[in-house]
Order: sequence, then C-alpha cells, then structure tokens
Amino acid sequence: MADTVKKRKLLKGKHKDLIFYSLMMLFPIAQFCVFYIGVNFNSFLLSFQNIDLLTGKIDWTFDNITRAFTLMTTSKALLSALSVSVLSYFILLGIGTPLGLLFSYYIYKKLPLSGAFRVLLFLPSIISAIVMVTIFQFFVERAIPAFASQLFGIKMKGLLENVSTRFATIIFYNIWVGFGTSVLMYSNGMSGISNEVVESAHLDGATGFKEFWHITLPLVYPTLTTFLITGVAGLFTNQINLYSFYGGGAPEPVQTYGYYLYMKTQTAASEAEYPPLSAMGLLLTFVAVPLTLVVKWALEKFGPKED
Repeated sequence: MADTVKKRKLLKGKHKDLIFYSLMMLFPIAQFCVFYIGVNFNSFLLSFQNIDLLTGKIDWTFDNITRAFTLMTTSKALLSALSVSVLSYFILLGIGTPLGLLFSYYIYKKLPLSGAFRVLLFLPSIISAIVMVTIFQFFVERAIPAFASQLFGIKMKGLLENVSTRFATIIFYNIWVGFGTSVLMYSNGMSGISNEVVESAHLDGATGFKEFWHITLPLVYPTLTTFLITGVAGLFTNQINLYSFYGGGAPEPVQTYGYYLYMKTQTAASEAEYPPLSAMGLLLTFVAVPLTLVVKWALEKFGPKED
C-alpha cells in the first residue's frame, strides 16, 4: 500500500514537471514559429510572386530570381557592397580576433592591471549604443579636427566625412564596441582550463607562447570558431553600424550588402518592389548556408588539436 502511494506521488510529481517544462517551452517555440518560420516562409513565397498594383493580382513566376541574379552579378553598387562586406569581415577577423585573444590571455593569467582592463574593455558593450555612437561621433568629427587645427594648424574634415579615413574609422568603431564581448567570452573559456593541465604542461617545459599555442588555444578554440562561423553567417546582413552614423545616406563606397538591402526595403515605393528584394535575399541564403558549412568544416578539420 505504501509503495502504491509513493508511486502515485512520484507520477504526480513527474506530471507537474512535464506541464511546467511544456509551458516553459511553449513561448520560445511559438516565437520561433511566428517570427522565424512564418516570416521567412512568407519571404520565400514572395520571391516567386509578381504583384500587379492596378488589379492587385498576384502571378507566380521565376522572373524575380533571374532578375535578382542578373542584378547581383552586374550592378556596380551591389558588387561594391559585396567587396566591402567581404573586406570588412576579413579585417575585423584579422585584427579583432588576435587582439581579443591577446587581451583575454593577459586577463586569464591575472597579470598587472588585468582587472582594470577587463572592466574598461567591456564598458562599450554595456553602455547604450546611442550613447556610444554619440561619443564616438563627437570625438572623430569634432574633437580630432579641432585638436589638429589648434596644435598643428591643419584644417581637416571629420574622419567619418573624409573619403580617405571613413572606412577605417567605421572598422575601428566596430572592433572597439565588439571587443569587450569577445574578450569576456575568450577569458571565460580560458578560466575553465584545468590547473592540472597547465601544471603538467609547465613540467614538460611548455611556458609562455608554447603554453598558449598548445594548451590555451586548443581549449578555447570552440569559442573562437563560434565567433568565426557567426561572422560568416552574417556576411550578407552585417551593416557594420553604418545606419548609426549615416542614417539612410551612407556613401556608396562604404555600403555593405546588409545596409544596401535594408535601405532598399525601407525606401521601397510600393509592394511591387518587395518580391525582387526577397528573391535577392533567397539567393544570398543559398550562398551563405553552404559557405557557413564549409567554413565550419574547415575550422574543425584544420583547427588546433589538444596535445
């Protein structure tokens, strides 16, 4: 009898847990279905539609795909946006990643002022984006030109306005505001490294660079690959904060694919302009997904292995 009562209580507890977890999962599942599957499926259908504004009639066609492909391969503006997107990704990767790992290792080893570095580097990530843009814009558009004028007698435009400095300035800002997050992620990954592993490496003579290359980097590599893969996945959607600085008037030589498509959707004169843009997004998806998978495979195949 006692065993029966215990089993009933146990089953009742399991049922309550099941109901609780089901309710917890209900909202994210509904959100995923509505805002991801629903919106993207609608965009997918829109790629094959031709809307007649006079009659409201919708015809199904592949013309949007062919037009989008032709535009993407012949338009000077889109080819320029593609080159800017790829170039900005590799610059952010080539500069931001090594610096992030370097400062993370400095913090992980608890070297002098590492705590202060941790706070200062993470500040741009927790301060409001509007505040950061305002501060940065004031500094590069007013403070630096005024400083150059008063100290050296040089009259110069703001760095975001100057043709020769605007792209480098935008890249610097993106590295700066994203630096704290990457340092925090890398340093947290490094803090999970077992002391026994490090001590064993020291006994084998692995210190300094050898310790970093053979012990630290392989163990933090999964975190690193996450940043690299998400960067590739967002290659055609990243706006590198152009809208924050220029609104809808960013100069064409610094426009990325993400910014170009965003502005096209915002300035579309009618519903008839949406299907070609959706077709362009669909074609970019067919490029981005295989590219992401290839990069993921390459990082896993040729990445450092734990010794």
